[in-house]
Amino acid sequence: MAATDAPRRPGVYVVNVGAEATDGSLPVVLVDLSDSTNFPHSSLETNWINVLGVFGSVETATDGPYDIWLGVISEVDASNGTAEWFDVIHCQAAQNATDNVGHYLFTRDYCLGGSNPDGINCMVTSGATPYLATAQTQAGNTNWQTDVGLLSPVGAGASTTGKPGPGDIVAWVEETGGTGTCDWSLTVVYEAH
Repeated sequence: MAATDAPRRPGVYVVNVGAEATDGSLPVVLVDLSDSTNFPHSSLETNWINVLGVFGSVETATDGPYDIWLGVISEVDASNGTAEWFDVIHCQAAQNATDNVGHYLFTRDYCLGGSNPDGINCMVTSGATPYLATAQTQAGNTNWQTDVGLLSPVGAGASTTGKPGPGDIVAWVEETGGTGTCDWSLTVVYEAH
């Protein structure tokens, strides 16, 4: 690779996770901050994550709209945890909410075309997110307890992966009505510090 082909921002990482025929709602760990063995960031970068962007593709197979919530875990233990949301993508047919099939492609540039180069700072300090204020949370919910492995880019419910912890970037794929299913894929671009 020529020097001009080198990445412009060292320390930018990409992960992808998805599932077919999701029926109902599903909690997902997108980036496990403390897992520098299975995720691309190094063991020196487990303090916090900046989310730079998200790319997504969703296809609903039958009636039923879906929301995809994106957020960070602020507190968690073996009983429950709290996800603080920084974005939600609503997937429903715009012309007819009862259409059987919908296709949704989305791109979220949290760097705002370069005017916000750090993206969304997801630092967690003592259960608080000092750079993120949101009234949209999933507080004290068993979806995020530390003793259950969840779907993640490095495994589906594995015993050592996908267990949410403070500072992890997560998604909640939520069926908001009907009895539909969806196929979905999320690609997350992030920096770890």
